[in-house]
Amino acid sequence: MAPAGTPSSNGGLPPPVGPTLTGTSFANYKRTWWRRVAPCLAFLAAFSTAMVLLLVWSEAAALRRQAFDANMTRDYVLDSVSMDNPQLVAYIRQVHLKPTTHQDPLNANQTSEEKYVASLSQGKREGIYAEYISRIGAISSTAWLESNLNWRGVLILTEPKSFFEAQRSTRHPRSRVLHACLSTDTDTKEIKYHQESEVQVTKLGDGPNSLVSSDDGFPTTRLKCFPLYSVLLAYNATILDYLSLDSPDAPDGQVLDTIPWDIIKISILSIRWSPHHSEAETKSFLDKMTSRRYKLVHTTDTGKSIFLYDTLLKI
Repeated sequence: MAPAGTPSSNGGLPPPVGPTLTGTSFANYKRTWWRRVAPCLAFLAAFSTAMVLLLVWSEAAALRRQAFDANMTRDYVLDSVSMDNPQLVAYIRQVHLKPTTHQDPLNANQTSEEKYVASLSQGKREGIYAEYISRIGAISSTAWLESNLNWRGVLILTEPKSFFEAQRSTRHPRSRVLHACLSTDTDTKEIKYHQESEVQVTKLGDGPNSLVSSDDGFPTTRLKCFPLYSVLLAYNATILDYLSLDSPDAPDGQVLDTIPWDIIKISILSIRWSPHHSEAETKSFLDKMTSRRYKLVHTTDTGKSIFLYDTLLKI
């Protein structure tokens, strides 16, 4: 026998030694290889697609967050809408004035202010009020009047928790609660609201209002600010027996400046006037109230000034 690799005696090459791949075997090998590699390629394609989609989503989310933050820090003013605009009045009446649900009992302990108001009104029954509270922890000065003298009216609250508690309470069926602030000019606004221990509406130069806060522990939300006149029109009340404004600083005086006094009639008015005001500011405010025929008759132990409308008061 000739050694391996040498030509055979007839001059041809010897048959190959070892396994060989025929056409059928090579095709089977390719299919086996593809079946092994295909899942890896599919995984890489799916992973790449998921990463691209995640990157696009994160970029879009960042843009949405930037737009949201910009929206939350921007005040919007409807400066072309009058206070008595029928659409604005209907919007407040249909969307924002909420009846109470009578789920919780009403805390109707008489306050010193209510006692004095009842005395000034000579125990009048079925009176109409408007009460505005933008001071955290302030006690309503109308609950006893509702429970004992059957008064009704609109309660305006800036603080969300106080609003929901008031909405669940057992107030007069015709009373309404409103989660909003009162505008310090004749414009309707949407502003940034950040809860704090003392919430105040501050006039920012010639710009819109803002509810400012130094407490970063509460989330920032949006809040509507309506002129008091618009709210009263929505409640169908242009004659009030009692108006109570309870804010921690000067804005209440600015709220009074927005009232058309030839249309709105108020018998008793209480306002929180801060002792931090200068003597000149206090005198100017009292002179302005006198020009509207209001006389200061009492100061409560909680620091609120009560005025009585006097048709005989000299201007």
